Amino acid sequence: MPSAGSFAGRIAEVAVSNAASTDFTTATYVAVEKVNSPKVSTSLDTAETSSNDSGGSKEYLPTWDSGTFSFEIIADEAAVGQEHLWTALLSKQIRAFRVRPKGDVATEKQFRFLGIVTAIEESMDKGDVGKYSVTVQRTGAVSRTDQ
Repeated sequence: MPSAGSFAGRIAEVAVSNAASTDFTTATYVAVEKVNSPKVSTSLDTAETSSNDSGGSKEYLPTWDSGTFSFEIIADEAAVGQEHLWTALLSKQIRAFRVRPKGDVATEKQFRFLGIVTAIEESMDKGDVGKYSVTVQRTGAVSRTDQ
């Protein structure tokens, strides 16, 4: 089931580690500039465990969780954070990511996780600014904690 409620109608801050990373808690983050529409999705798989003793109802247990993170950015060739996304994609690096409501309010939740940039799609409509749509596949655990 998707979980992105803390960003509904709000400005979010997205950051990526400045190098390949194996630990999102100790990573050095660089802001990704000009972000729009961030979406953190987390889902949980289940395994059916029904038996003849289930009373005619199916039974399940939770198994694997997975997640993706997607967002759009206004293209800016001089933006350092955007360049880190391109490097992560083209070098096939795992990076640390942080997503939180802008303002650094201690009581608001942030997501931190390791991820692999799996796609950057560039679009340029006639008379419009260039945009990138970025997709990140989470790898490993996700942390949802106060900032």
